Amino acid sequence: TSHLVQRKWRTDYRLWSLSTSRQNAMTNVFRCYLLIAGVVWSIKAADIYTLSEQGESCATACGLQGRMCTADVQTNNTDAIFEQLGIRCRTDQPVWTGVDQPCYVSDQSDENYGRCLGFTNVPSNNQSCQATHWSVQRLCRCGQPISNSPFFGTGYSAGHATINETTRFAHTLADGTTGVMTHFWITAPPDGGADVVIRYYVDNETTPSIEFTPFQAVSMFFNDSHAPWGNKWFGMGAGNDTKDGKSFSINFQIPFTKNIRVTLQNPKETSRVFFIVRGVANKTINIGGVHVPPHAKLVLQKNITMLQPLEYVDFASVAQGDGLLFMTSWSVKSESWNFVEGCLHAYTPRSQAWPGTLLSTGMEDYFDSGWGFNAGVFYLPNAGCTHRVKSQLGNLSTVSAYRFHEQDPVTFYDGFRLQWRNGDMRAPGGGTKCFTISGGETVGHPALAEVHSYVWLYVW
Repeated sequence: TSHLVQRKWRTDYRLWSLSTSRQNAMTNVFRCYLLIAGVVWSIKAADIYTLSEQGESCATACGLQGRMCTADVQTNNTDAIFEQLGIRCRTDQPVWTGVDQPCYVSDQSDENYGRCLGFTNVPSNNQSCQATHWSVQRLCRCGQPISNSPFFGTGYSAGHATINETTRFAHTLADGTTGVMTHFWITAPPDGGADVVIRYYVDNETTPSIEFTPFQAVSMFFNDSHAPWGNKWFGMGAGNDTKDGKSFSINFQIPFTKNIRVTLQNPKETSRVFFIVRGVANKTINIGGVHVPPHAKLVLQKNITMLQPLEYVDFASVAQGDGLLFMTSWSVKSESWNFVEGCLHAYTPRSQAWPGTLLSTGMEDYFDSGWGFNAGVFYLPNAGCTHRVKSQLGNLSTVSAYRFHEQDPVTFYDGFRLQWRNGDMRAPGGGTKCFTISGGETVGHPALAEVHSYVWLYVW
């Protein structure tokens, strides 16, 4: 007797399972559970069939089930599987014509809306687990369980990032297992790569804790093409020639305890992309001798602001909890170079009074440079300056830089705040800098500044 068991994997997901050796024995006793967002079915120790989300690949849909995609969908030349999945569709175009079929056209703007396509004459082992189409939900066969795999990941070759956010990788862990995403790589032609947005959804998040563009994630806020350069955490492996694309790699360690989803989107236009993601199970994260708990979350906090002279900005703010400042990068555009005089302050607990702990005596000092980044662009393991254009007062000056806090860990408890100032002042009478809020002597002539920042923190 086949035993049917309820499993709920995610909202609005419908799942139906076939035992290929017992397809004619489905008259046995079964249990049915109506879930909030649909009906979910599974047969023990058997392959399962499921519909992907619109625009999603079968590799992704099966990954969310903790299974490997099997490129051999068997329909017996009927639409019965679609019906079992709750799809009532038009069947006037049943013949298989492409690797993204069988599928259901779920987008109303598609002329084939409501049709089930390609479910007859389906060739054996000739479907693609990675194929997608923006307007369809693919019929997917999910086989071998992979929730206990020691490592996991995928590659996406000559694919597309569209204006629709689409999941390109997903993985679900077995109970009692933890996971860490360890590697991300992407390249794209020069006409579209700069606008691609990558999002990581950790443990059933509906709002991603990590969202970035490749250039800004590697501190290239001005889209500079210089390559190759890098360190163990990130870098650029291709670039220079504007006729070709650029490549970016990021090896930040992203912990999760249930599941992970990685999505791509180009909000401006459809662009070709190639990307790779990879992770491992049960990995211990250690940053500069500080143990990061498995239940911690890596969070990216971003900021874009216009600062008046001597105005402060919080680059990072954690209301409560413990954690670790992992990495910072930011860029500044201003008609005065005196923004570099701004000092960096850290506060823990978050309610700590000003001036907190002074992390730098000027912007360039924090990034292990000096004298206004006078050595120009550099890329070191702990810190670097990725862009520098210094102009005379009244003309635009620009700079961007990064720092990792691995050799000098910055831990916090009961919340955290990271604060920078556009320019700074000395104590009255020409005293020291960084410890005077008002009434002192302004250093130089700071001007209005546009500031972009990325701050990565582990929080637990």
